[in-house]
Amino acid sequence: DDASTELMMGNGSNVMVQYGDTFFETSEDEATEYCEEEVEKYQNHVDELEAEEVEILDKQKGLKAVLYSRFGKSINLEEK
Repeated sequence: DDASTELMMGNGSNVMVQYGDTFFETSEDEATEYCEEEVEKYQNHVDELEAEEVEILDKQKGLKAVLYSRFGKSINLEEK
C-alpha cells in the first residue's frame, strides 16, 4: 500500500521496481499495476491462511471435546 501511495504522488517519470533481488526501470502505470497485482496476490494468500486457521481451530475444539468427554476434569487443556 505504501508503494502504491508513493506511485500516486509521483511526477510521471519512470520508477525503479524491485522484482526478487533485481531492480528494473518501468513506467509509473506499469509499476502501479504490478503493485496492485502483488497486493491482491498476498491478500488472497492471507485469506487462505485465515480460512485454514478457522478449520484448524474448529478441529481442535472437536478434539478437545472428545478428550474432555473421555477424561473429564482430570486433564487441563489450554484454551487456545
